[in-house]
Parts: sequence; structure tokens; C-alpha cells
Amino acid sequence: MPPRKAVLATSAAALSAVALWGLAFPLIQIGLESFSPILLGFVRFVLASALMLVVLLWKYKASDIVRVFRSEWKPLLALGLLYVTIPNIAQNIGLQYGTSSIASVIQSSGPVMTLLFAVMLLSEKLTKTKAVGTAVAMFGTLLLVASGGISLEDEDFVGNVFILISAASYGLAWVSAKRMLERNPPLLIIGLSLAFGTAVLALAVPFDSDLRFELDSMSVLNILILGFLCGAVSSVLYLSSLEHEEVSRMAFFIYLMPVFASFFAWLLRDEVVESWTALCGVIIVIGIVVANRNGARA
Repeated sequence: MPPRKAVLATSAAALSAVALWGLAFPLIQIGLESFSPILLGFVRFVLASALMLVVLLWKYKASDIVRVFRSEWKPLLALGLLYVTIPNIAQNIGLQYGTSSIASVIQSSGPVMTLLFAVMLLSEKLTKTKAVGTAVAMFGTLLLVASGGISLEDEDFVGNVFILISAASYGLAWVSAKRMLERNPPLLIIGLSLAFGTAVLALAVPFDSDLRFELDSMSVLNILILGFLCGAVSSVLYLSSLEHEEVSRMAFFIYLMPVFASFFAWLLRDEVVESWTALCGVIIVIGIVVANRNGARA
């Protein structure tokens, strides 16, 4: 594939993944009407893991899967905890207290954490372009927070802390995955890590403080979309993009998540999206473009 097309394909994969993650926010809030937080995360990723298992068995030999499982089980367990177990428990609990747009804005701090983790753990360079892009995108994020009428008096602090824990966990997850991607196919890595994370989620279900579930056609459809599209497909798309670009650079696409989350929240839950929110989204996009200028030129 020509270099320019490769860059476009990588960006499209990351953008599609972030769009699906944005969709997940209102769908999770809808799901929380029928499921308790930890149980919702567990059922969602049981479906995601099942789909990934089918794909892995179709694409890879059983001997290859067993080999990767045996040689990488420790980092796979760490990735499962950081990518599935911890962030989904924290995120689902946090989404009980706020709107999708507010939660996605807090979650969008993940790229900053990813960048710092990548600098500390992967020795990636913090260039001036990345720094400027981060500043611009973060400025747009803060404007979006302010446009939602957030204040210290009104915000549920506990909910914010849970979402922030989720963002930090996701940021560290992508950094931890980078090394394994240098040794193994991304599809195999994400599939096995989903299984590890889901297994730990199963152990956490009995500790759900308000264990409950209600099944009907809409709740089943909602959990299917959350599991298959927002869980498995989005993970494969984003992790595949990390094969071709620095983890910190691709993380800047996550700044678009509040834009997608706000749009889908308006579409599915009638959450109003103000013109000021759209303006903040443009500023965030500008930050992403600035941060990726060097990659586009290359």
C-alpha cells in the first residue's frame, strides 16, 4: 500500500474505533437501566470475547494461539485488567452519576496519560508538535467541560474519580500493548486479552452492590451492539492502527470521543448538543491535526 494510503487507512481505523467508543457512552447508560454496572460490563465482554474467539480460531492455528498464550500470559493478563476489567467497572459506575458528554470529556484525558506513559515506559519523544497539539486539544476539552455547566458544587466527585480511573487505565493499557504488538499479531493479542479481562470481570460480578438484570428485546439489542461493535470491533481497529504509528500519536484521536459521544447521546437520549459544544469539537480536531502534522508529511 502506498505511504499516503497507508496513513489514511491507519487514521480511518483509529477514527472508526473512537466513534464506536463514543457510541458506547449513551448505550452504557441505557444498559444501566436494565443491568447493574459490573454485570453489564461482564455480559458485554462475554459477547466480545466470544466473537473474538471465533475470529481467532478461523484466522490462526490452534498451536499458534496456545504458543502466544503460554509465552505472553502475564502481559496479556495485565492488558486484560487495564483494558477490560478496571476501566469498565470504573466507567460503568461513573456513568450512573453523569451524562455521556461529561463522562466522555473526562475520559478524553486518556491521551495525555497515554503520552506520558509512552514517554516514561517506551522512551517515545515528546516533540514540540505533540506538545502544541496536546495543549490545543486539551484547551478544547476544557471548553467543552465548561459548556456543560460543570462546577465543583454540582459535580458528583465520586463519579468523576471513577471515570478518571477508567481513563488512566485505558491510557496505560495501550502502552502495555505496544511491546506485545512488536512480537505478535494485534488480533491475537486483543482477542486473548479480552478473554483474560472478562474472566476477571466474572470474579468481580458477585461483588456488584446492586446485582440485577432485566431482559427484553431492546436491552438485548443494546448489549449486542456494546459487545460486538463497541467492544470487539473497535478494539481490533484501534490496536491495528498502533502497528503503524506511535502509540502516543494515535492516542490523539481519542480527543474526538466527546464529539461522537455528544452526538450519539443527542440521537439516542435526547441530550442537547449546543453550538458551543460543536465549536469546542472543532478546536479539539485542530489539536489532533496539529499533533499529527509530522505523521501526515511522512
